[in-house]
Amino acid sequence: MRLLLIDDHPLFALCFKQAVMQAGAGVHVDSAATIDDGLRRAAWGSHDIVLIDDRLTGTDGTDGVEAVRRFGTHFPLLARVLISGASEAVGASRASVAGASGFLGKSQSIDQLLAGLRSIWRADSALQLRPAAVPSHAAGKPTARQHQVLALLAQGQPNKRIASALGISERTVKLHMTGLLQALGARNRTHLLVVGREKGLL
Repeated sequence: MRLLLIDDHPLFALCFKQAVMQAGAGVHVDSAATIDDGLRRAAWGSHDIVLIDDRLTGTDGTDGVEAVRRFGTHFPLLARVLISGASEAVGASRASVAGASGFLGKSQSIDQLLAGLRSIWRADSALQLRPAAVPSHAAGKPTARQHQVLALLAQGQPNKRIASALGISERTVKLHMTGLLQALGARNRTHLLVVGREKGLL
């Protein structure tokens, strides 16, 4: 599981990275201090989840909640988690409004944080946060090509191999993935497979 933490408090970021990587086998953490740097790192990385501090403020005045929305626009396949020192009720509410995949409190233990992250990674509903609503015009049946992409995804194929198998570019594969997420109302790749099976597409 690859995480991208965006937090402008260097000490917290360092402690979080060291603690999570030490406690979680197979967990890797990258970090960024600004929203823009986080977006750049996400573009070049292969992260599974981005964690964004709700008190983060960008140079353009963008706060953590708006940053979650921006990541959803640029990287719809990347699960987004709002982290906060606020109360669980307040933090979860802000995360839900932003369309986040989940919320984690900074007061939680490392074991609790890892359990929450793994739940989100597996697209569990344990955190009781629903994905952002899909516009009615976007919902519907996948196209024939999207169905092919979904079938290859179910085989565990990465984007590069899907592109090669279908004779299309990786960018086109990503566009089909985005279309699938919208059509099936899924929030990430793992949830996409769950919904696909539920709908009898796999």
